[in-house]
Amino acid sequence: MANPTERDSAARKMVAVARSIVTCQIGLPVGCLRMSRTHHQLGRHDTELPTVFAEYLKEIQELPIASERLLWNRSVLREKDKLLEATNQRFRDWIFDACWTLIDRFAESGPLPSQ
Repeated sequence: MANPTERDSAARKMVAVARSIVTCQIGLPVGCLRMSRTHHQLGRHDTELPTVFAEYLKEIQELPIASERLLWNRSVLREKDKLLEATNQRFRDWIFDACWTLIDRFAESGPLPSQ
């Protein structure tokens, strides 16, 4: 069997991240960070990809996410978490819809295995 193309590899990664987001295996901030990296790889081959992940990350760029949260003062973190949660609620449905679109689009195309 031939090695997957760069596009197929990026699409497979994008589907995996999308599945992780919709199954709540990872949170929206980290999921969108991973999706953004994968989006960049696949974007060279496919220009019609959802932009919600970048828009969400732009909204939370000043908020603590991932492991840097461990470095923040707890009382300040509680206040920032209120802003993060409000942003999560605003973007959640939009992000989930984009994830389902990507799963539907790439999980069935080409040599990508369906899980």
